[in-house]
Order: sequence, then C-alpha cells, then structure tokens
Amino acid sequence: DKSDDASVPQVMLSNETLDQQHSHFRSGPSEQRFPPSSINTSSASDLAIDFAIVGFAKTGTLELLHNLALHSRIGMLGADLEGAPKEDYLFRNKMDQWLNPAPYFARVDAMQQRSVERAGHRLSVIGIKDPGIIENEDAMRRVASIRDIKLIVGVREPMAYFQSFYNYRRAAVARGKKWLMEKKTKKVVCPRAYKHSGQWPPTWRDVVNGCKWAGVDRQDLLFADIIRTHVFPLVPPSRVLLVSTEGLAAKPREIYQLIFDFFGIHEFFQEEVWRIIVSKPRANKGRHSFVSMCDEGHREEHNTLACFLHQNFHAKSTLELYKALSDGSVQSIE
Repeated sequence: DKSDDASVPQVMLSNETLDQQHSHFRSGPSEQRFPPSSINTSSASDLAIDFAIVGFAKTGTLELLHNLALHSRIGMLGADLEGAPKEDYLFRNKMDQWLNPAPYFARVDAMQQRSVERAGHRLSVIGIKDPGIIENEDAMRRVASIRDIKLIVGVREPMAYFQSFYNYRRAAVARGKKWLMEKKTKKVVCPRAYKHSGQWPPTWRDVVNGCKWAGVDRQDLLFADIIRTHVFPLVPPSRVLLVSTEGLAAKPREIYQLIFDFFGIHEFFQEEVWRIIVSKPRANKGRHSFVSMCDEGHREEHNTLACFLHQNFHAKSTLELYKALSDGSVQSIE
C-alpha cells in the first residue's frame, strides 16, 4: 500500500532523537553478543553482523564501505583479510552460503583476532554492504532475521540518482560486462503507450519514459515508497538510518559522526585516517558521463522525469524527503 498513511512511523535523524532511540538498541559490542562458545553455525541468522548497508545503488555506498572499514572499531565483511573491502552478496544471491555460513563465522573470528593483534582490542561492530538488498524481498527478510541488526540506507536527489545509475550501466556495456550481454539482461521492457527507439542499450529518452533495462527503472526514484514497503515492515525505524549523497559531500564530518552515534561508537576516525578520507576524490566524480540532464539536448527528458516525480508526490512526506535531499539533509519519512 503506497497511499499516504499517517500511521507509518518516522525515521528521525536528529542527534536528540538518536539519543532517545539508543534505549532500543543492543548494548555492547558484537563480541558480547556472540561469544565464540555460544555461536550456532547452523544458521546465518546467528551471524554477528551488526549492520548492513542495503541500498540504494549509486548513492555513495561504496565510499561508505571503504571509509567505515578504516575505523579501528568497525569491520566490513566481503574481502580477504588483507584485501580492500567490497560488496558481499550473502543475503541476496549466495544461497549456498546462507544455508552453510561456516566460512562467514570463520571470517568474523579472523577479523576479531586481527583487530586484537593490530589495535589491541576487538571490533565493536561488523557490517556488510550490498545496495541491491533493499529491492529484493527475500534478501530483506534474511537481513531482518539477524537479531537487532541496524540498516543504513543511502539516498540521493532522485534525478541525479537516475542519471548516475543509467550512466553506470552504459559504462558497464562499454567495458563489455558479460552479464549485460546475456539474453535476460539485454531485454528492454517499455510501457505500451511508448514506442521504443529500437536501440540497445536503450536511450536516455527510453528509460526516462518508463522503459526498464538491467535494473534501470524510473520507479526506483520513489525512495520513500520503497523504504516504507520494503524496510519498515521488517525492521523498526529506530534501527534504520538514512544517509544522503548530498550530505556526505557537503558535511562529511557531521554525517560520519551521526553514523558512529547510530552504532554506539564513541570514537571518531583517527586524525591521520580522517585526513586521508577528506583528501580522497569523490568516488563517482567525472565518471560514466554518457548523459547529462544539464545538456540542452536533453531538456525534454528532464521535463518528462520531473513530471513523473511530480505526479508521484502523493504523500507530503515524500516531497519533504526530496526537498531535504536537495540541501544535503534528511529529516524524516512519515
């Protein structure tokens, strides 16, 4: 049900609200929750995963993954112990690992041991990142089955998000990604009322007018609706934090402090680590520039997309969310 429902709970991102919400959070680090002697390796829902970055794609989740992994109290699953952190599809595609998660338990133990050896303490929280989770019902249910797990949801000004994701897919085609050449992913599905250009990959005009291709779908611009229907029925809002691309760019220290408060971590990045983070170029800067909505030649598509969003502002809170995204802050979803 995507109707305007005043009974849907709020996600507030003020520091005051976070302090109030902490009474609902699991207290203590992950090792207190799952001491090695009590781990049940028969179920992945017993994994000592404290948080998951579940979406959305092209909202800065990769930057979050790499930067959070630099914190001495945070461990990120998804890579060899000496390798760079990366996405992990435990919840979405790797059913064999979900049913037989012993390697994950071993990896968590190894991460904790390495932290003790290098930093003199165990990790406080362990996380995983897969921005495709939020749109996969089975994956969301698996995530929600982990006791007291917290979710980070990356959001972004919707038109910028859509342009970025389309360009990302076009760039993957240009690089010859094999999975995009398969029959099932080459398929383009368009509304009956729209005449497809006949081109592949589909044009910017095609996708703006509702053609779906390789996960590019203008319905995904409706972040608030997806969060309401895919997240809140499974995970209470007190354990969900929205992080905006615009916020990370405009005020990174404030946003990361908000994340650490959410985790119950009292230390900020070490100063030398923070200097590295703020000096790094933005992950998507200057990449995948097949289409720009600012080009005069795409004015018609820009207006079409703006009209689509306007027609779907059926709930006041959805409009408020998008306004908040435009200035780098996220206040609430009602």
